Amino acid sequence: MQEEPPTNVDPESTSGSGTESTPTPGLGRDFNRFWVGSLSSNLGDGMMTIALPLVAAMLTNDPLLVSGLLVARFLPWLLFGLVAGVVVDRVDRVRLMVATNLGRAGALIALAALIATGHAGIWVLYAVMFTVMSCEVFYDLAGRAMLPDIAPAGTIDRANGRLEGGRTVGQEFAGGPLAGFLFAVMAFVPIAVNAGTYLLGALVLLGLPLAVRRSRPTTLEASPSAEESATPDRRPSPLAELREGFDFVFRGSSLGPILVFNVALNAAFMGLSAVMVLLAQEHFGVPAALYGLFLASSAVGALLGAITVGRMVARLGRFRLELVLFTVTGLCFFGFALAPNAYVAVVAWTILGFATTSSNIVMLGAIQLIVPGGRLGRVMSFVQVSGTAFGPVAALLGGLLGRVELYYVPLASGTLVLVSLALAIRSIRGVVARADRIEAEQLEEARGQSSRTEGQEGGSRR
Repeated sequence: MQEEPPTNVDPESTSGSGTESTPTPGLGRDFNRFWVGSLSSNLGDGMMTIALPLVAAMLTNDPLLVSGLLVARFLPWLLFGLVAGVVVDRVDRVRLMVATNLGRAGALIALAALIATGHAGIWVLYAVMFTVMSCEVFYDLAGRAMLPDIAPAGTIDRANGRLEGGRTVGQEFAGGPLAGFLFAVMAFVPIAVNAGTYLLGALVLLGLPLAVRRSRPTTLEASPSAEESATPDRRPSPLAELREGFDFVFRGSSLGPILVFNVALNAAFMGLSAVMVLLAQEHFGVPAALYGLFLASSAVGALLGAITVGRMVARLGRFRLELVLFTVTGLCFFGFALAPNAYVAVVAWTILGFATTSSNIVMLGAIQLIVPGGRLGRVMSFVQVSGTAFGPVAALLGGLLGRVELYYVPLASGTLVLVSLALAIRSIRGVVARADRIEAEQLEEARGQSSRTEGQEGGSRR
């Protein structure tokens, strides 16, 4: 009969291999500080995505000019994503996150002043959106690259789940409604409060220790890369480091096919998103007033996935869980296409949010485990940019297919996901197996250090 875990151990804190139930430590003070800083920034992100379009609609009723905000929002990832990955691997990551939060706050404070004095224009909104999102590119990559040094051994999936849950709550459930309420008070108020959330996030992050600020190897099996062992004066050029990151992804690891699978997943969602409003209103009969609520069901599923992913990894193991979740993702697209009414469609959309969020968290944790710390910023930039770059093309193809028949779009999306999963399954198995092995070694090392510390304390007491 299996022993019950100690009462002071979180039931999610177990090995990710699915073969053991060894309790591991809590997430710790450093992670909690990091999480609070991220939560504050996520609240600001949610406010900005609602407040800036509201201000744009106040300034102009030209749909083309308003839609330009979306271009300004996503363009920085294409322009700076790969560069940001190199920067993240070369500098103090906490200072970078603090600086970018201060940059975002400064841009929004200036915008709030211009709105309050009646001097804001649509081109000013473009500039502010572009500036804020450019800072976010560096902030997000630095945070993802730094997480393995903050989360204790064996907690990477739970840590990523906590961050994703905070992002969902901050952006989807809190930031947007709060921005709308404050906008009704006065147009510049949500912008000013948004700036305050970024300032708070910067202040909280300043307390993180020096040990987690710079890149270092995060695996026990990977030897340091050339730039990790080099002195700052002898580091390769940024272009050479970018090329080294590309070679690692596509030649020195099993991540290449997974990157292609990530492109397919994002393309599937972007294709569906392009015609979602038409599907909801014409195919399912969702009233315009309830469209936002219809879409919010996916965020509910995402939050549930973020909360439960640690337990699912502990019970099923990474590979089996990923296989189930990615398969469910493809099937949910089919279910969405074939749903007879809006109620069934909402169920499919909710499960889709659950499956995609959970699977993304698990895969992100596996990548963070197997990639050396000095390369993690660049690898994550390849993942993010590859997913973003093909979005506009996928949206255009979704629109063209929707002209033929709307429900063909989710059918095509589901087919794309399942076919690309079949092609990537071998690489997924290899990556998560390496992640399980590395995590087990990290746990063993952590237990050994704990035993040595306890022995030294016992000897000193005697």
